[in-house]
Amino acid sequence: MVSVDGFIEAKDPNYNWHNWNEEMSAYMMNFFKRVDTFIYGRKSYEDMITYWPTLQDEFAQIMNNTPKLVLSNTLTTTTWNAKLLTDPATEIKNAKSQPGKDMVLFAGAEAANFLINNNLIDEYRLIINPILLGGGKQLFKEREALKALQLKETVSFHCGNILVVYEPKK
Repeated sequence: MVSVDGFIEAKDPNYNWHNWNEEMSAYMMNFFKRVDTFIYGRKSYEDMITYWPTLQDEFAQIMNNTPKLVLSNTLTTTTWNAKLLTDPATEIKNAKSQPGKDMVLFAGAEAANFLINNNLIDEYRLIINPILLGGGKQLFKEREALKALQLKETVSFHCGNILVVYEPKK
């Protein structure tokens, strides 16, 4: 989820700006059928673990039961069905070579930039919300090199969100 101006968090991190409705929930439930691993950065992992384990609805069960990989330089242990990566680039490359469904970076700007800089992203799925936040936490920060993308798919939702799917240009 990203604002039109490229932010994933408002200046006030408690401000809930995500456009969400039943159509978005249905899309996510269908999307989860293709995923068997979530990837998080430390901050996002810590935020998620304070929220999801207390919930029991269908969405929460997926969030709680799906295996997770966590990128962190400071954590020493994890819970919540998560594995702490000690050599993230190598471990994610190895995981990608294994049979299974898709892995998805579910949250974390720093983790996203790490994966981008290590050429570990096969597909970018951005749900653009119709809002200009004007500041906050950016999704894409400075990268080591230009990254050309090609459009693969777009989906418009009645709530005003637009899903854009890009893949790295070959």
